[in-house]
Amino acid sequence: MPRLLAVGHVTRDARPGGDVLGGSVTYGALAARRLGWDAAILTSAGPDFEPERELAGIPVFVRRSSATTRFVNEYDGDGRRRQVLTARADDVDTDALPAGWRDPDALMLGPVAGELDGFGATGFEAGCVGAIAQGYVREIGPAGRVSLRPWEKPGRDLLGVHVLVLSEHDLPEAEQRALDLLTDVPMVALTRGWRGLTLLTRQGAHEVPTLPRPEVDPTGAGDVFAAAFLVRYHETRDPLEAAAFAACAASCVVEGVGVSTLGDRPEVVRRLALLQRLIEEGEWEE
Repeated sequence: MPRLLAVGHVTRDARPGGDVLGGSVTYGALAARRLGWDAAILTSAGPDFEPERELAGIPVFVRRSSATTRFVNEYDGDGRRRQVLTARADDVDTDALPAGWRDPDALMLGPVAGELDGFGATGFEAGCVGAIAQGYVREIGPAGRVSLRPWEKPGRDLLGVHVLVLSEHDLPEAEQRALDLLTDVPMVALTRGWRGLTLLTRQGAHEVPTLPRPEVDPTGAGDVFAAAFLVRYHETRDPLEAAAFAACAASCVVEGVGVSTLGDRPEVVRRLALLQRLIEEGEWEE
């Protein structure tokens, strides 16, 4: 039984040196494992995906499809991502998941290409549930170009979710949309990269700083944040502590390509202590 179950597509992300394994579920499950939790993945992928080799030590339940989802990612100087989808796996369902795996401590819904349409969390008995917004608000246009679209049914998609992770780049007027989405979830983490995040609850808003780091590759930062938040929130039930912990976990992954620089728990705790010291001494600047 995993402590964290991540649901969504694994992906192939094009790089100059060749494709690398990606997807929110890949980053999330590996991040949780680095933090000391057992993790598993429920996904859909083509015959080229070999979980025993590519995700050794992580149970992966796969709905076999004709192709694995593939993206080409490009970033501008502001961290905005331009994507092209060149292949897409089938939607994810629970058919491949044994009945005994439906009550993890934490459930992470991490769609990347609309593969969890109508999926929801109500078929699980998870201690806490998080969702990552990006895969719900993507539209695939001509030649696979990815653009933003309105979120048509957030109330349906977020049923049973405790925290939504929303990047400032996911939706137009993201701050207002984050407030609106509090009608569907009790917490929204509105992330702003190295500038930190705002944790919105129905009781108010809290600014949470992060530790700015040299950025090599921002891919996966939001996914790592989501997984680390769920890990720490389940452990403490303190959303502010979970958000600060998750921000420091995300600061590790941006320092390298792919999952090469995921931080373990001692490193995340060290960064959290450093950030707190900088704030107390007045040396942290946005």
